[in-house]
Amino acid sequence: MRIKYFLLTALLLFPAASVLSQENVERMSTLRIETGYAFTGSGDLDGFCYYNEFIQPVTNWLSLAPAIGFYSFFRDDEEMQFLEDVKAAGLDLTTYFYPVRTKVFDLEAGLGFYVRRWHWVMATGPDVQYSSTEIQLEGGSHGDYFVAAPGYTVSVGAVIKTGQRTDISIKGVYQNDTKGIVVATARAGLNIRF
Repeated sequence: MRIKYFLLTALLLFPAASVLSQENVERMSTLRIETGYAFTGSGDLDGFCYYNEFIQPVTNWLSLAPAIGFYSFFRDDEEMQFLEDVKAAGLDLTTYFYPVRTKVFDLEAGLGFYVRRWHWVMATGPDVQYSSTEIQLEGGSHGDYFVAAPGYTVSVGAVIKTGQRTDISIKGVYQNDTKGIVVATARAGLNIRF
């Protein structure tokens, strides 16, 4: 009998909890859709990134954010007769800290980790050979290889409040993995709170 009353009470309080949570805009979950410029290596591979991130507040000053991200890089060096096409997809988990919160903007600092899978495709001209630990190419040939590795993320950014449930985010992100692949990105995104 007690279990029945407990369940009835929980069912009656559940709608009230969701109404109260809608009043506190700062503690609402956020879907962040970002895109931006990316480069890897020592700056020799330019490209772009696309991220979908779900930000779940833990406190007013701390959030957890799982994400899925995609990268695309391309280089066609006609002088060296070398072509490189790189794609990557990964899962991220970032903790965001908000040291400054105002009615107009929030500053955010992020620290997290990720797992990413890279697909490298390379082609050489007739007089060019390429050799690395993953692949060896003769002149006029092409090949590909895959690399998967975990890594860490450091980010700094700002969230500009544009409406009751929308924000614009801008941030810089540095990522480095256990295979030594470094990626730096400059991103802008739309945040939708719900």
